[in-house]
Amino acid sequence: MKLNHIFEQSIIEANVAAKIKDPKMIKQIAIAMKHDGSLPRHKVAQLGTKPTDEQSLNLWSELLDSALSRTRYGDISQDGKFDEWLTRLYINGQIDYEDLSGESGDALGAWKALSIRGRLKPEHQDFNKFRSLSQIQSIIQKREYRDELNRIANAAEVEKHKKEAKQITVVDDDRYQVVIPFNYGSCYTFNNAAGFNASFCTGSSSGLQWFRRYADEGPVISVIDKNNIDDANGKWQIHAPTNQINNGNQQIRSDERFSELFPGLMKKIIAGIQANAQAIKDGSKDLAPPEGYDIEKSIADIKKRFPLSFASEAKDEEKPEDEGPGTYEVKHKETGRTANIPGESKEDVLNKVLTRYPNMTADDFEVSKKKEQPEQA
Repeated sequence: MKLNHIFEQSIIEANVAAKIKDPKMIKQIAIAMKHDGSLPRHKVAQLGTKPTDEQSLNLWSELLDSALSRTRYGDISQDGKFDEWLTRLYINGQIDYEDLSGESGDALGAWKALSIRGRLKPEHQDFNKFRSLSQIQSIIQKREYRDELNRIANAAEVEKHKKEAKQITVVDDDRYQVVIPFNYGSCYTFNNAAGFNASFCTGSSSGLQWFRRYADEGPVISVIDKNNIDDANGKWQIHAPTNQINNGNQQIRSDERFSELFPGLMKKIIAGIQANAQAIKDGSKDLAPPEGYDIEKSIADIKKRFPLSFASEAKDEEKPEDEGPGTYEVKHKETGRTANIPGESKEDVLNKVLTRYPNMTADDFEVSKKKEQPEQA
């Protein structure tokens, strides 16, 4: 009998719906859910067109419990201290369901993992002082906690996702690595394997559903700045269909800032996508059946959504002498035909050619800068 009582009590503690009795708060939850476009569509559909406040509360409780039960640092759904805190953030519009299932669970799991092991500094130990999710994220992302969190997290899980990762690299030079992921394993590895522990929902502990939700609409683009991999700005994720261009902790979501930090990179990304067009289409057939991503549309979306980054140019000192502004000779390998095309860089010229001939790839051409002829005396 005592065991049954303990079991029933544990259910009550884990179920936020059983603890919220204030009609005003229940109404606020229902209103917040009506305006939350990130909620699982099939769950919302199950409620019907006019759900009661009680039905909305029960769905919120279910989603909250599910998100907290599968964090990267274990099940924290039994810890009642997080339920009301997250619910208040939700009804105040500070988080939505995507934040809850993609970022909040992992951030709170990390905080608790450090807390119960006595690894937090005294000023970070009192949970009641936190007023936002970003405050907790900024703490767990500190360098002094990163190594400990990486040890706590299951290293085997990271290795498993590394082996399962499917992606294609579109840029890989001394400064940047840019990939297009084809599965959740790639996103998880991007978030967690090295450097800054990013908070992108597509690579979180519940990221599978978010990866599919975004990748089905168009390519996700993962960007690493090798010179700053331990910094939040060393990792970016781009998704043009939903107008998202975010840094590693998602506190910067700005086309303007990306263009300032990485001038000329967006052109490299587009050139890389064009050069690997067929491989991208083949790799994305499961995500966008039957033919894979529409490459032309994907590139058009990038240019439209992020005009400042696309318009930005690499600094002169970063351009090799043979790749700066000038006239380039473009040779079609199969026919041997050549054309002289002016441009700001090799990538710029190649982009012009591939825009005109979308069925071809960068491998079909040889591009070299023509030497300027000295002026006649």
